[in-house]
This record gives sequence, structure tokens and C-alpha cells, in this order.
Amino acid sequence: MRLSRGALAALVACRGASSDAPIDPDATALDPADASAQLVDNDGDGLDDAYESKLAADYLPFISLDPNDGCKRSGLAVRVRAHPADATKILVVYDHLFETDCGLNGHTGDNEAFGVVIDPALPAPNGILAIRTASHQNTPCEKVTECSTCGDARPACELRAGWPVLYASKDKHGQYATKCSTFGTCFDTCTLAPSAHRPPIVNVGEPDGHLVTNLTAQGFITAINGWTKPELMNVDPWGPGEFGSAGNVAEDFVDPTFVPAPCP
Repeated sequence: MRLSRGALAALVACRGASSDAPIDPDATALDPADASAQLVDNDGDGLDDAYESKLAADYLPFISLDPNDGCKRSGLAVRVRAHPADATKILVVYDHLFETDCGLNGHTGDNEAFGVVIDPALPAPNGILAIRTASHQNTPCEKVTECSTCGDARPACELRAGWPVLYASKDKHGQYATKCSTFGTCFDTCTLAPSAHRPPIVNVGEPDGHLVTNLTAQGFITAINGWTKPELMNVDPWGPGEFGSAGNVAEDFVDPTFVPAPCP
């Protein structure tokens, strides 16, 4: 896939404009041929890899993790690509990886994914269009939630200082685009935190173009960052194994559950 004109302009703005300035789709600060020459696209999806990482960090929703959560250590592995239904928008699938699930029936490793649709022509947080989650996926406690800022039929995203809120339930870390309640969510509890949880982020690339194959050597699961569980060291996010005693990370990145629709 080649960069669209809008994506090229966004790439130019990312490198040359302030992060809070709106992107001009008709910007001509850099000739498209020059932009293509500078493109570093090791995952082969048509987007600059550094640009992908910047989008994932800049448009991260307000992650509301309970201040009294007993096992907060986490990081985000992400896949960033053009949205399959609208190439002018960006889809980011964040896989929120926790060292421990310390709730009922706790275990080592916890992977809870969510998808976010971004309009890179709008500065964050306005460019966050929709969020979709599936808490405790593939268990009897699974609950799919979705919100949008489009003013469509989907529930409106709750905002904190203008940022759409993504809830992570206390100790169990189920991710919710709308606030969870104990009823119907296997007793999950969610709290609107006073400040956002912002763990480290690593862009792992595409299924056929891996940027990261070891989340210790190339990512955030390190002793320096406080991780201690040996079974979580040197995990390949594209490998066939499970994340500790949780699910498979690679499957989250290709799961259509985490693909919210862009605005109508």
C-alpha cells in the first residue's frame, strides 16, 4: 500500500510542525517524491514506522487505572496501519500487557487489547474517533464495549479533560470503552483516575513485517523496568505462545473484534 496524499501530508507535519497544530491535507512543504524517498517502512504497510509510533503515543486515550490497583506494571505493544474501511484514517490496536493479574483467580501475564480509530488530520485528542474493547476475551466474563466521538449511534466516549477514557478494571485489567459495573462483568470495578496511566509503548509492526520479535531485547519487559517474572522475558509478540498464563498476543493484532468503524 502506498501513502495516500493525506498520509504524506501528515508525515510531513509530524516531522516539521508542532504536535498540536492541525494537519493541512493540501500541505506542500515537501514534494511527495521526497517524502517517499525519506520513508522508512520496515513493516511494509505503506506508513513510516516512526510516524506510526508517534501516532500511537500521541493519540493514546486516557487510560483510567484504579489508583489502588495491586499490579500496575504494564506496557503497550501496538500495531498501526491504515484503517481497512477508510485509508484516510488510522487504526491502532493496543495490546495492554500487564505483568500480573492479581484479582480473583490471578495469574502471571495479562493481555487485554483495544482498538482505536484515529483521524491524523485532527490534532489529539480531537482525532480520536472511536474505541473498541473486549474485556476478558474468550472467557465467560467477556464483554465487548465501544464508544465514539462521532455523534453517531454508538455510545459517546466519556471525556477527561477532552480525552476519551479507556477504563482498566482494578486488579483484573479488563479494558472498557464505557465504564464497567460489577453486574455483567464478573465483578470488575472501574474508577475514573485523577491522572492517566501512560505505560511504555512499542510498535511491533505487521504480521508479515515484524519490527519487534523480543519484548525484552527490543521492548519494555526488562528488569530495569521492574519486571521480574522469568516466563514473561523474551516474549515474541508475533510468536505462537501465550503471554505467561494469558492469551496469545499475535492473535490480538489480527482480531476483527478490535476494529471499530470510523465515523459514518
